[in-house]
Amino acid sequence: MRLILGTAAAILLAAAASHAQSFTTGPCDDRAGHSYNSNEVRVCELRTATLPLVNGKLALAGKNGSIDVIGEDRSDIRLEAQVEAQAPTREEAEALERKIEIVTSGEIHANGPEQFVVIHQSQWSVNYRLRVPRHLAAQFHTLNGSVKLASLDGAITAETTNGSMTLTDLAGDVNAHTTNGSLHISLQGSQWKGTGLTAHTTNGSVSVNAPSDYSAHLVAQTTNGSLRVGLPIASSQEKHSHRIDTTVGQGGATLSFATVNGSLHFDRN
Repeated sequence: MRLILGTAAAILLAAAASHAQSFTTGPCDDRAGHSYNSNEVRVCELRTATLPLVNGKLALAGKNGSIDVIGEDRSDIRLEAQVEAQAPTREEAEALERKIEIVTSGEIHANGPEQFVVIHQSQWSVNYRLRVPRHLAAQFHTLNGSVKLASLDGAITAETTNGSMTLTDLAGDVNAHTTNGSLHISLQGSQWKGTGLTAHTTNGSVSVNAPSDYSAHLVAQTTNGSLRVGLPIASSQEKHSHRIDTTVGQGGATLSFATVNGSLHFDRN
């Protein structure tokens, strides 16, 4: 019986090890030292790993920290996680940092002590930077942090609650939303490739830049703020001081932008 139990335990340990992600670790450039709160000490560890893209899909969920994703001509995922911990002393900050685990099986996320449980104003966060295949289906979510997406093509959903969003050279079916933060969008080429783009914020400005010969079906709206379109549009279509639904250039996929409290400007590059 002991032999059987021992064998079973060994198999389980081996299976767990085979699924554990191996990270290369090192210091973060200049993030260690005193935090913004002069009474706290901040430490930072950079963890890097290369992951497979399973079935062309990627999901990442953060809590406190930014997400920066760049599409490249590659088949795998290069993950960099900046793990930061803050505490009254260096010993406490380093101990807190060691408790933070980056999980890469399934949805990428971090596990660590609950923020409201940790004493003495101790805090932790993880900033993610990923280099991924250009063509993929992906979901990115964080609560407190900015989101930057560049050179991606696919079914993309991105969301943050408190943070800005920067979208550059995207294509496919893209939906992006922030509650408290601005939107900065850079369009490339002569028209959108794919289903379309929806980008909304509640409290923040929306800035869209496109080549002078860009074509699209544009829907833009702000409740409390100015609305400006700096590209040629079809004057006969719906246009009001705070909302516009019109054809830009020769028309094309629908690009929908909206804010409640903030300006919305669609201009030439």
